[in-house]
Amino acid sequence: MKKSTKNILSILTMSVLAVVAVFLVTKYQKNTLKEELSDFAVKDTAAIDKIFLSDKDGHQLLLERKPTGLWMVNNSYEAKPDVVRTLLETIKQIQVKAPVGRASFNHVVKSLSVKSTKVEIYQHQKKVKTYYVGGATDDFMGTYMIIEGSSAPFIMYIPGFEGYLYTRYYAIPELWRSTAMYKIKSNDIKSIKMENNEHPNTSWELLQNNNVISLLDYKGEQIPLFDTLSTREYLTQFYTVHCEGYVTDIEPERKDSILSSNPKYIFTLTTLDHKSFVLKCFPKKMMVETYDIVGNLMEYDPDRIYAMMNDNKKELISLQTHTFDNILVSVDNFAPKINKFVKK
Repeated sequence: MKKSTKNILSILTMSVLAVVAVFLVTKYQKNTLKEELSDFAVKDTAAIDKIFLSDKDGHQLLLERKPTGLWMVNNSYEAKPDVVRTLLETIKQIQVKAPVGRASFNHVVKSLSVKSTKVEIYQHQKKVKTYYVGGATDDFMGTYMIIEGSSAPFIMYIPGFEGYLYTRYYAIPELWRSTAMYKIKSNDIKSIKMENNEHPNTSWELLQNNNVISLLDYKGEQIPLFDTLSTREYLTQFYTVHCEGYVTDIEPERKDSILSSNPKYIFTLTTLDHKSFVLKCFPKKMMVETYDIVGNLMEYDPDRIYAMMNDNKKELISLQTHTFDNILVSVDNFAPKINKFVKK
């Protein structure tokens, strides 16, 4: 009887020790994973004032939040608010989906060392986080990342989001730059001059003084009669005017040739505080043989034109015609509207 009791006690003791061992191992693994998980996400994104991104292709991007709340790209250009917001949300919400498995471990580590984007996150000008963002998993439902100084890469994701995350961390400055060209209230506009070099007699100039608008023709002579309502409506659109983007995938010789040619339009907007925005516009030649719906060969792109702002030959801007057709208008756009009444 004593021997049986002793055996039972031994079995119970071993069982308890086994349970404790399993508990301790599980706790250790969870704590280790939790530590790695907390190393990626930055919860207080409101305190982030600087983000530095650099990739293996030599691109570098510095995003800085100014005291006004405005984010700047490389201290030169305003950043796209929606893109910055998406990055901050990503930084806050990323979680570990799974550790990288043994079978693919070496391949992932090598891939991260060859092609990845380094991410440095700062709060109050102090660096708080550094990690590397690699490519997508085979199912495109996760993204490989590794903390600087760590040897353990992880598959990262955002709960509820299906897809990969590395495209949110691109380090090419031009892709972050705001496309806003004008953000000017109508009452802050002093004058607008539109010169059409192909059809000079369609050119015009608008002058605004104490809310009184004057319209001049291509000779600089005042037009006594014009539609003041459509003119005022025209002025309101300059608070939200965007370009399509900044052209980076073009040969330098071709860009120089375009910007050195005679522009089709010269559009000059001057504000009350004497700031001038001189936009020179150039037709965009078709790069491949293209025909219109009736079979005519098209020499120029009907949907886009090129432009240069303030004679900055370093930048070639792409404009969509469906936006700028409403800006680069003929003087006839302001002609009085004639009401026609049909007698019954």
